[in-house]
Amino acid sequence: MAKKSKQITYGDRGYRHPYMDYEGTPMWSWVSKGIRDLANNRDLVEMEDRNYIVGYICKVVSKGQVRARSKV
Repeated sequence: MAKKSKQITYGDRGYRHPYMDYEGTPMWSWVSKGIRDLANNRDLVEMEDRNYIVGYICKVVSKGQVRARSKV
């Protein structure tokens, strides 16, 4: 019988997500804090790994900033 490979999750060695470029930036910290506060207040229910939520929001904001700068 074939053995299933363990899926790498947050905290595991080698864990990576598609938003690694944003991790460690000030924006990542601010967005993460906002998500954490909303979840703690029960204003938001997280249904995905927080890194994906924070990373996606950072990506959207970052692309919006680039577009806004190009219009000036």
